[in-house]
Amino acid sequence: MPEARTVRLLRTLLATHLDWHGARLDFLARFILAVLQVRSVNLARLAPVLSSRAKTSSNYIRLQRFMRSFAIDQADIARTVADLLPATPWVLTLDRTNWKLGRAEINLLVLGIAYRGLAIPLLWTALPKAGNSNTKERIALMERFFATFPGQPVAFLLADREFVGRDWLAYLLRRELPFRLRLKANVNLTSTKGAYPLLREFQTLPVGGTRVLRQPRRLWGQKVFLSAKRLETNEWLLIVSESYSRQAIEEYAQRWTIETLFAALKSHGFHLEETHLTKPERLERLFALLTLTTLWAVHAGVWAHEQQPIRQKKHSSALSSASFAMDSTSFSASSPCRPLSLPSCSASSVSCLMGDRSTSNMT
Repeated sequence: MPEARTVRLLRTLLATHLDWHGARLDFLARFILAVLQVRSVNLARLAPVLSSRAKTSSNYIRLQRFMRSFAIDQADIARTVADLLPATPWVLTLDRTNWKLGRAEINLLVLGIAYRGLAIPLLWTALPKAGNSNTKERIALMERFFATFPGQPVAFLLADREFVGRDWLAYLLRRELPFRLRLKANVNLTSTKGAYPLLREFQTLPVGGTRVLRQPRRLWGQKVFLSAKRLETNEWLLIVSESYSRQAIEEYAQRWTIETLFAALKSHGFHLEETHLTKPERLERLFALLTLTTLWAVHAGVWAHEQQPIRQKKHSSALSSASFAMDSTSFSASSPCRPLSLPSCSASSVSCLMGDRSTSNMT
């Protein structure tokens, strides 16, 4: 398809969701198509393909100007993502991705929606530091979520061992947000007799086995429910949830979708780490554009799969469809921009994350 027609098609589709004027939508459409073509966010690599009607130097200046000064409301991007995903209770994922550029520490805290093996970003924050996020930063991100999507049904929030702690747990319970969080093995519980190691609850669990406690236990002063799996490596997968769930371990397996996202954004896809941007506001602007690029890649891949099924490898995911879209930036005008309707991440993901199927013991 000719460049002008492809840009015009994508710009028209984007205009149904974003209240931007024509020049901005044109730039966005060209940026998305350029990233899909060169698989990099490095401005020097994007400039030669951004527009064939302009000089490379002019394209580079245009890219710099956008990253430097254009204000993007993340809520608008988040609502666009929501418009194009199934209207079912969301499985939210929370995690960080980080890397170094010279002496600069790049550290992004990202909230996404798990969708068929891939997390689609919703909201994010460029942390002005290295290392873990703190409770204040996480709460600020979640409050933006609640402000953007009041009343939105959430199946549960998934996060790994970084995202635990007394104040964070109390916040999630106060907000009545369901969760499946991984705990560290050295956590202590409390009872009327005092504190005791969490692992005491699962000390008889064999390697490869799982157990879900039917009755709540008290953690950091809160009543919660616990599940455990003893991995083949003899490590522990310990999950805390706000309510009893027989499937807590399987549900937690969907957390891997955000790792798949980070791989797609970085070394296996768009090479986000190749950017030379270091200022938090510019990184967040770039991430907004990459969110829309990811969304479009998945959407185009799904459409292409509907036209001609894409051969998938074992344990493949939505990333396969996205990769297919990256291989071809010529999309048909008959491709409708509608909510995606593929099945969500299945329980088979547990095998991918944890190894073979386990026996289950209920206590």
